[in-house]
Amino acid sequence: MDYRKFDDKLYVRLDKDDEIIGALTEVCAKENLTAAQIQGIGGCDSVTVGVFDCEKKMYNEKTVEGLLEMTSLDGNLTYYEGKPYLHLHAAFAYREDGEIRLISGHLLKANIGLTGEIVITPANGKIGRKYIEELGIRVWDFS
Repeated sequence: MDYRKFDDKLYVRLDKDDEIIGALTEVCAKENLTAAQIQGIGGCDSVTVGVFDCEKKMYNEKTVEGLLEMTSLDGNLTYYEGKPYLHLHAAFAYREDGEIRLISGHLLKANIGLTGEIVITPANGKIGRKYIEELGIRVWDFS
């Protein structure tokens, strides 16, 4: 992983075997970011996404391995319990049985297989998170 800052944005290159959430969390912590927007594309070799089940208050997960094109990574950085908290959604295209398939949802884990090109746009402020028991999720907290 490597990155550069240009104007108010960080341009992050992720390398083979980098785990997206961990690597981006590391950059955000190093740069002392407290709120940001995150966008990116790239190539992965293993991804796990989830769709939230409101009744069970947990994610239904699906993992796909092989060459996956990350066609869209979108999300944000906030803070939860004093640490950077990334909330990311992603879409991936891959080939299966000769067909192009798509998997998308809440990003739970993704390993870079080729490269990742991520742009982090910091905000001048801090957004926290608070857990809402009846929903089973962490929501933005502006206090």
